[in-house]
Amino acid sequence: MGVRQLREFNLALLGKWCWGMLVDRGGLWYRVLVARHGEEAGRLKVGGRSVSIWWREIVKIREGIGVDGGVGDGSDTLFWHDRWLGDAPLCRRFDHLFGLALNKHITVAEMFTHGWEVRGDAWRWRRQLWAWEEEFLGNNFVVQTDVSDRWKWLPDTMGGYTVRGAYQLLTHQVAPMIDVTGEHVWHKQVPLKVSILAWRLLHDRLPTKLNLFRRGIIQHTDVSCVAGCGFDESATHLFLHCASFGSIWQHIRNWLGISGVDLLTLHGHFFQFTNSIGMSRKRRSFMQLLWLLCVWIVWNERNNRIFKNIQTTMTDLLEKVKYQSLWWLKAHKVNFVYGNHNWWSDPLLCLSID
Repeated sequence: MGVRQLREFNLALLGKWCWGMLVDRGGLWYRVLVARHGEEAGRLKVGGRSVSIWWREIVKIREGIGVDGGVGDGSDTLFWHDRWLGDAPLCRRFDHLFGLALNKHITVAEMFTHGWEVRGDAWRWRRQLWAWEEEFLGNNFVVQTDVSDRWKWLPDTMGGYTVRGAYQLLTHQVAPMIDVTGEHVWHKQVPLKVSILAWRLLHDRLPTKLNLFRRGIIQHTDVSCVAGCGFDESATHLFLHCASFGSIWQHIRNWLGISGVDLLTLHGHFFQFTNSIGMSRKRRSFMQLLWLLCVWIVWNERNNRIFKNIQTTMTDLLEKVKYQSLWWLKAHKVNFVYGNHNWWSDPLLCLSID
């Protein structure tokens, strides 16, 4: 017998517990876990920092790839949190709408009963939706009222989850496709700590308030954006859709004298912004530098407001972008002779980008 790859084997064993939490919630072991960690809307709570190492590892892989929901009557499927429609939970695919929703733990069956057509009674929001937000509410699926909900393991839909099958899957996976967007966060003129922050952002690994809530560290009453706009603080909201922080991108475009719009996803926005003045390497490199710098400045401003009670105006944040970008470029180009006045007036001309 060959030597097992211990990390993969351990993940496969832990995965068995996660599978049981989905398909065997009537067992004694599940009731013990409920007594220990609590239950909310039919799901075990994540818990705070005081939980055991074993439970933290379970939580990390509980929403792993390979598990999909089969919706029957929808009574055992959470509309926002379970992966039942598409390749990700709706709370992640439509985190902007999820931040507005009042009934975050409603089931699919309850949504169907109350009416989930546009402006149906099932949709309960903190405020009235704008027209472009309502466009996300169209659906083309039905609930099978005579069939029970079920979970299926996609690598083996007939046999279900097994430790052996999961271990083989983990040890025989092909190399993942290259993430081109992720590659571009590593920029030679940008400090490493800034690129690491951007990488974490694009992988939704920043400790935003919504992520802290999902990990059980803060309560849902504490997830509102620090800008006071009334939305939950997800990464997409904070960096793109927040009326305060998200406006930085238009300020940058005004400074450069270019036009454009902000896309709905961070990956899409990164790609669109970095290619907005052309596809040449020189132009993309400069726009990548600006995108990374804006992310860094927005995150630090967010932290200053939370932890230091210090608030900076958007005009002053833009000045920081101008100064810091000039300083980064000068640090790597000894022959960069332009001063503040020229850079403030026309940075593209300073870089010979027409």
